[in-house]
Amino acid sequence: MNLQMPMKPFIKQRYWCNQNDLFMNLMNFLIKAAAIVVVAVTFLSCNDDFSNVGSEVIGDVNFQDKQYSATPVAYNQKFDTVQTSFLPVNLLGVYNDPVYGQSSYDILSQVQPEAFNPDFGEVAVLDSVVFNLPYFSTVTATQQVQIDANTTETASTFRLDSVYGNQPIKLSIYKSNYFLRDLDPTTNERQIYYSNDIQSNFVDQVQSQLLYSNDSFIPSASEIVLKQKDPNKTDSIVSRSRVAPGLRIVFSDKISNDIRELFKTQFLDKENSAELSNVNNFRNYFRGIYLKAEAINNTGNLIYFNLTSARITLHYSFDKTDVLDEDGDGDRSDKVRDDGEYALTFSNNIVNAINTQLDPVIAEELKTENQDQINGERNLYLKGGDGSYAVIDLFNRNITNENGEEENELSFIKRQNWLVNDASLKFYIDQDKVTSGDTEPERIFIFNLETGDILVDYRFDATINEDFPVFSVINHLGRISRDSDKRGEFYKISLTQHIISVLNEDNDNVKLGLSVSQNVNIVGNANGFTFTRADENNPDSEITLEEKIIPFSSVISHEGTILYGNTDDVPLAKRLKLEIFYTESKSN
Repeated sequence: MNLQMPMKPFIKQRYWCNQNDLFMNLMNFLIKAAAIVVVAVTFLSCNDDFSNVGSEVIGDVNFQDKQYSATPVAYNQKFDTVQTSFLPVNLLGVYNDPVYGQSSYDILSQVQPEAFNPDFGEVAVLDSVVFNLPYFSTVTATQQVQIDANTTETASTFRLDSVYGNQPIKLSIYKSNYFLRDLDPTTNERQIYYSNDIQSNFVDQVQSQLLYSNDSFIPSASEIVLKQKDPNKTDSIVSRSRVAPGLRIVFSDKISNDIRELFKTQFLDKENSAELSNVNNFRNYFRGIYLKAEAINNTGNLIYFNLTSARITLHYSFDKTDVLDEDGDGDRSDKVRDDGEYALTFSNNIVNAINTQLDPVIAEELKTENQDQINGERNLYLKGGDGSYAVIDLFNRNITNENGEEENELSFIKRQNWLVNDASLKFYIDQDKVTSGDTEPERIFIFNLETGDILVDYRFDATINEDFPVFSVINHLGRISRDSDKRGEFYKISLTQHIISVLNEDNDNVKLGLSVSQNVNIVGNANGFTFTRADENNPDSEITLEEKIIPFSSVISHEGTILYGNTDDVPLAKRLKLEIFYTESKSN
């Protein structure tokens, strides 16, 4: 029954019902009889064949399950710089990784008005300029609070979801004078900006005018209470509202230059000007905002947020004719003050600057000239941001086959005609080199190193969870496995479909990349530059700076870990291996 369709009234003639019942009974009988005949004929015609096949399957008489361990080649790739324009989220602050060292994150962004050709009204006066950047937060409790004898409000308690560290940083906000262009003049394609661009190329220009400075900034989880005053009555509150926690700053005259006058000159005084008439003119006129974070006593805090939700709002008042007699004096031709807002949004080109002071020992380990691309490395260093990932090269070794001859491992496996049931890589964490606990990345990510594409196992995974990425794609990209002390032990990556595709020659046996991931649902890729050996089989070949692919989910990750590789000095139980479980005929 189609429950979405209205039911018809049950008013039928008795004769029609009886005839319909007889017809339906006859049809059911004929269908059942035909099915019995088909089954009987099929059974009789296939009886001999069925007996033969059954002897091969039932009881596993002629088939057996086995396991094969392949040893991939795995080594490290360190980035000199990574793309930080067009990131899905942005980072601001200072993070001290217990293993890798300190990273600071700054932001440079264009802004644009929500509307062009503004009319600010008569005798417009700029009252305040407010910068507001909401944090990612969750309501944990609510309660009723008494404001006065006649007013009760619902107050909320929040938990900040994406703040790491609780020590103060120095936060400065500048008006930028650097023009972020849309097109690269050398290629006429979209301009890409990188993690080191600001500090290396235009740091002085982005710090043209200081708007705000706080020498001890710590994100607060407190709800923000907003009060709107009546422009015609001093200290008279018209309305109140409550908003979620965020970085909210009222630019004032506390800085030596007159900030209010700066925004008045830049906006209110430019009414009917070409600068405020369209987006291209505006972006060249008001070139952007730069947010700079600096460590205090070598500590700090780091915030994740979506900068496109931020606003700079100019609150102003102006004269208007009191046609509604709002002041109650009976005169509808006089003037009263009214409020207006002019909002700037953060959009288009938004660039994260990343400055990492890498631990000197790890920096030496990660040098290209120190990577053994033929035999692999003892440790794999996965670090987000402008960090590093591992290169995984499957089946590229020569092995001794059943005839005692040297043979490429992939060719050997293809000859066996195995039925692959399961294949996975297990990456054990070098617990002697990492600080276990909350600073360990919850997820890692594997991808096609040549194209940046996800693997076929990602597409086959039915556990994709758009709302909670930490629980998403867990069959393919297993979450960190922890011991009873909450120390990370290993990550397990399922590659069953990928291995089947390679053995069936549906896919090439390409090198794979392994990185940390802040959000495995993000599958887009960034560009980056790494120092790469011209000939990976020649340790004396030239090292040059080349463009490579890195997942966005790694660029936006601040964490890092160290995994075991596959060299002889790695404990055998924790050595990297590709485990293949397969079924084969006993006659093989």
